[in-house]
This record gives sequence, C-alpha cells and structure tokens, in this order.
Amino acid sequence: MTTHRYSFRSIALCLLMSLIALGIKAQTTFTGQAPQTVGVGENFRVVYKVNANSNDIRLPEVSGINILYGPSTQRSSSYSVVNGVATSTIENSFTYVMRIDKEGSYEIAPATITVEGTQYKSNALTINAIKDATSSSNAPQNQVGSNSSQQTVSRGEDIVVVQSINKNSVYEGEALVLTTTIYTNVDLQDISDVKAPKLDNFVSEDLMDDHHLQFQLGQLNGKSYHMAVSSRQLLIPQKSGKLTIDPTEYEFVVKKRVRNGGGFFGGFFDDVQLYRQRVSSKPLTLNVKALPQPRPAGFSGGVGDFKLNVSITPDNVETDNSVQVKVSINGEGNLKITTLPKPQFHQDFDTFDPKESSSLSAFVGGYKGSRTAEYLIIPRRDGEFEIPQVSFTYFSLAQGKYVTLTKGPFPLHVAKGANSGSSATTQVFQGGQREQVQYVGKDIRYLHTSDTNLKAKDDFFLFSGPFWCVILFPLALLVAFFFIYRKKIQDNANMTAVKKRKANKVAQKRLKKAQIFIKKGERENFFDEVMRAMWGYLSDKLSIPMSELTKDNAREKMAEHNIAEADAEEFIKVLDSCEFARYAPAELSDSMDDIYNRAADVIGRMEK
Repeated sequence: MTTHRYSFRSIALCLLMSLIALGIKAQTTFTGQAPQTVGVGENFRVVYKVNANSNDIRLPEVSGINILYGPSTQRSSSYSVVNGVATSTIENSFTYVMRIDKEGSYEIAPATITVEGTQYKSNALTINAIKDATSSSNAPQNQVGSNSSQQTVSRGEDIVVVQSINKNSVYEGEALVLTTTIYTNVDLQDISDVKAPKLDNFVSEDLMDDHHLQFQLGQLNGKSYHMAVSSRQLLIPQKSGKLTIDPTEYEFVVKKRVRNGGGFFGGFFDDVQLYRQRVSSKPLTLNVKALPQPRPAGFSGGVGDFKLNVSITPDNVETDNSVQVKVSINGEGNLKITTLPKPQFHQDFDTFDPKESSSLSAFVGGYKGSRTAEYLIIPRRDGEFEIPQVSFTYFSLAQGKYVTLTKGPFPLHVAKGANSGSSATTQVFQGGQREQVQYVGKDIRYLHTSDTNLKAKDDFFLFSGPFWCVILFPLALLVAFFFIYRKKIQDNANMTAVKKRKANKVAQKRLKKAQIFIKKGERENFFDEVMRAMWGYLSDKLSIPMSELTKDNAREKMAEHNIAEADAEEFIKVLDSCEFARYAPAELSDSMDDIYNRAADVIGRMEK
C-alpha cells in the first residue's frame, strides 16, 4: 500500500513540474544580424529575430543605405520533451535586403518591436562598405524555406568542373571544341553564377541548343560521379603560338540535409541547408601552329575543304540590261570568317554592291554549308567582253598545303539595245576611272510650255485679315504656354501629389525592366525589380516611406483607402511569391511570366 502511495505521488509531482514548465514564459529577446563588411553596390541582408509572436517591427531611418525590399517574414516553432519536461520555443525572423553605393562605415540604429504591449529594442549594427569585398563570415544566413539556411563554403572534391578540348595542337584558323563538364556527388539545386573564360584570341560559337543539365553516371579518376555537360563551344584560333584558355568558374547552390539530433522528435524535423559553393576548372594550353610561309597572294584566310562555283546569267544581253554574276564557296572549315573572292569587271560596266547570303551550321569541324555573293552589272556599251578568271586559295587540312581553285574566264556578248542612241556617251577620265554613264538625250526631257496670262493683284497683305492672324496667333500661343507652364510648376511643387500621380507610370517602367530580365533569364534581377515596382507603387500611392511599410500595415492602409480586400490579398500574395521564388529552386517556384502578369494585373486593378 505504501509503495503504491509513493508511486502516485511521483507521477503527480512529474505532471505538476511539466505544467509549471509549460507555463513559464521565456524571456523575450530581440536581436539584429548583418555582415560586418560588404561590397559597394552589392545586395546584402539584415535579419532581425525575436523569440515571440509579433509583426509590429519598426526599422529606424537608415542614412546612406538603400532598402531594396522587406521585411520578409518567417516563423518557426519547436516542441520537445526531455526527461518528462515539455518545452516549446518560437522564433520570428524579419529579413531586409539592402545595398550601399558608397564606401564608408554605416550604422543602423536599434530597431523596435512590440510584443503584447511591451516595446523591445535590438542591438545597433555597424557595416563597413568597401570595394571588391568578399562574403563576410559574420553574414546572417539566408533563409530558404522554413527550416533552411544558406552559406558560402570553399571548393570540395564533391563537385569537380573539368574543361577539355578535342585537339591539343591545331593550325591557325582550324576549328576545335571546348567542352565543360560538371561532376558531382551532392544534390545541386541551382547554378547562381558562371564566370566564363575570356576567348579574345578565338572566334567562338555555342554548339548546345539546350543548356539544361542532364546528369548520368560516369567516372573521373577512378571515382564514380553524376556527370553532365554544361557547355560545348566551337573555337577557331586567330593567332599562332601557345594560347591559354582561362578556367570556367561556377557558383553552385548545394542542398544538404542536416539532422537536428537528440530529442523526442530527433531526425524527424531535419534542417535543409543550401550551401553556395564556388568551383573552377583548370586552365588549358593550346598549341596553335602558324600556316606555312610564304602565303599565296590570293589567300584570304580560308582553312578547311572548299569548292568554288561561279555563274553568269545571262551571257548574251543588250546594252542597259542587267547581268547577274554569282560567286559561292561551299564546304567545311572556317567558312564563316573567310573572305569571298571578288570578280573584276570591265570599266564600261555599271556595278553595284554585292548581295551576300549564307547557309551555315556550326559543328565540331567548324562551319559547313555555303556563302554566296551576287553581283549586278549593267553593260553600257556593246561589244564582246570577258569577265576574267575568278580564283580562291585556301589551306587544306587534309593535304597540308595551299590549294587554289579557279573558274572562268566567262565571255559576255553585249548587243546594241533598241533604245541606244548616238547621243548616248560614256565619260572616261584619264587613268581609267569612269564616271557614271550619262544619257543626255534619253534621261532629260524638255518641259512643255503653254501660254499664260498673268495679272498683278491689287490686294495688299499689310493690315489685312491674314496679317492680323499671323501677328496674333503666336501671341496667343505664348500666353497659353505661360499659364500651362505656371500650372505645371504649381503641380510639381507638391511632391506628394506628384508621386501619387506618377506612381502607376513609375511602376509600369519597372515592370518593363523586369520583362527584359525574363528574356535574359536573370531570375534574381527579375524578382528584385517586381518587388521594387510593387512596394514603390504602394509607397507613392499611400504617401508612406518605404522603410515604414510592412505587409501588415500595408493591409491596413489599403483597407483605409477603400481598396478591395481581394486586390489587397492578391497584392500581398504576389509579394510572397516573389520572396519565395527569389530563393527557391526554379522548378519549385512560380514562373516569371506568371508572376509578371499577376503583378501587372493587381497594380492595374488598384489604379482603377
């Protein structure tokens, strides 16, 4: 009986301690985090955290620091039972994105937040802005999702970038292929930045139509990886010697699951961390051999295997009729950068600039297809003529020597035309340079004259009706311009009214800029510009400084201005979608086109 009594007392005591533990309210803390050093013109994040439920955060006026958008609010909570004692924690974080445009030291005064009627202050923050700054180790973690973080780590062997070329030694003008391959054993979420090599000494062209990474199993140095080709470029060297191909550098976003460990729910609520990892390939050295000397006189840089075609249509014409001379080169090699041969024409022919066309496709051996130049000539004198031989010289990689192709000469019979008269002459200057042909008898016609009876008018313009119109009309325009200009000055004096009036116009300009980022595929810049357009529109329309705007007071202000509740909620939802898509992987976020259309639609409805 005594044993049961003590067991009951123990159980009751444990339950009482648990209830007391749950009832104890943790002390409220409110802290701010920011990087100590940032680069001039670079975006950085300032994060405020409070271990209580509240949205009433107030940020002080920040001089010299641009607040691009914010706050982005995230909430998290946890519950654990240890030795029969239950505890719960709450954390709210508010993230601002800022930028500093000038070097110097800047201080952000303490922010304030109200929790259950009590106001709390955070710590002050000091930020140094320098040029060419790197990421500071004291920077706050970028939030991605409810239980995720993002940080920069150094290169590891879990990701390797390899550059390779299919030829180590080529002739000047000979094509080769540069391939960049990514090997990884971790979960890659995205590629946030790519620093491509400078190819100043090469003509380059992309050989890949689809740059979406498609991974498959492969090996590198005896180790298994998931591999994918990131880029494949056609290169044509333009100078000889030892040429260096610089490394390609990537910044990857790597997803890693981190176990919380311990606790009743250990391993169930694991955190997902996103690491930014920069990895670069090794540089390559290419041996480019100079073409054999001496080079033939007609050589224009062609390297590969080509054929020459020349045609003249028709070869029997009358004077003043046109003749088409077509010169084309087809084959494989550096055809895109090769100069086509130019025929020589008789000085008594009028010639026009050629019409050039091409049908080329890039492949591992360079360019294949054809290039054509069409010349239009007009004989101005009858007789028997000849278009001289056309030649084209190139360096043959298969034969290892220069090859010259020739076509022609081409005879041309020109008969006297029916409209040719004895007065038609061709002016030839000394030295063989000819002026454009002049046909005096045919090109100039005499004017037809007729008898006219001209009479002088007795009317005077001075002090007439038209005279006063000419005098008074400019004066009336001047008076009207004066009053319009004065009204414009008065309107512009009220800056608040000007901002309200121009809010929609400014927002539309920013949305147009965001649309350009859609075409370029620049996701981060797109979402930044959309959020800047929406927050700026609301700030101008409601006459509230952007630093004082939050999502909660935005709802209240929109309700006070009789904005429909559905429009206000859609406005906030678009902002939430931008914030999520800004940091989420592309496949997990809304499309940029969808967010753009929603933003434009809700601003348009609010403007009406």
